[in-house]
Amino acid sequence: MSFDVGLGRCAALTDDSVTVKLDSGLVRKWFPLEPWRRPGTSLLKFDRRLCSTERPPQLDQETYINSASLRRKAIGSLDLDGSGANRTIVDLRVILDGVEPMPAPAPKPKPGRRR
Repeated sequence: MSFDVGLGRCAALTDDSVTVKLDSGLVRKWFPLEPWRRPGTSLLKFDRRLCSTERPPQLDQETYINSASLRRKAIGSLDLDGSGANRTIVDLRVILDGVEPMPAPAPKPKPGRRR
């Protein structure tokens, strides 16, 4: 089953890559012992082809990656403190650790015709 995973707000967008301001909860998946940082400080840059086709990336909007893209080798670079100088290569498959898709909402019944 494929589903989209929200990562954070899109900070930069090119034809080839996307840079997202990460929530500190995602940063902890790579660096569990790293002290807390303000949300949106850390920047993750990755291949744009990993993004959801149903919800393509847009500047300053939530960015979604399709879970199927994360099941194969997917890497990105993480700028932990947002300075632009400190980039670490990370395995994006870690994002799926502990993530369970929400069930689809039940269909709404159609109003019946009265005779």
